[in-house]
Amino acid sequence: MVTRRTVAICPAYDGVHQSVVHDFDRRKTYSEKSSMEILDESCMVYRSTYDGRIKAVRHAFDYLRKTPLMICPQQYIYAIPTMAPTDYDCMWLFCQHIESTSTREGKTYVHFTNGEELEINCSESVITKQRERAAVTMTHFSTIPTISSMNRNETGLYLPGFHSHLQNPDEFGADS
Repeated sequence: MVTRRTVAICPAYDGVHQSVVHDFDRRKTYSEKSSMEILDESCMVYRSTYDGRIKAVRHAFDYLRKTPLMICPQQYIYAIPTMAPTDYDCMWLFCQHIESTSTREGKTYVHFTNGEELEINCSESVITKQRERAAVTMTHFSTIPTISSMNRNETGLYLPGFHSHLQNPDEFGADS
């Protein structure tokens, strides 16, 4: 399962396993499950599904390809794909652990906050764009509603029992 300590999920090419999960302690856990299965099961632990989380992000933004995945917005667990998620070679990088990226000898690398470096299968510009999309997504979905916004429904109408947004609650027969 994905946790706040997950750094990346990559495809495995050993003929037995489908994926490799990299964690913050630099451990690699090989799994017979695909990246998509791991991500979907992790989303379900955090009360949704992979499809539900992707649909929510696409509803908020026009990210139709390589959509950032918010696995658990409350714990800021977000992942970005390096290519189409349906592609076996897709790598998933966990945003909170990315420190920087670099390119040398035509290859792109991600540098994580734990000191690990991972060669990735997309350009530095693609990963920069993905990180920007994830930051926008994180900001949007992690916004904590204010008390006054919780006192109103989406149309801005008064909700009984919540009077803090009224200038003079006594006008409406409410107790102060």
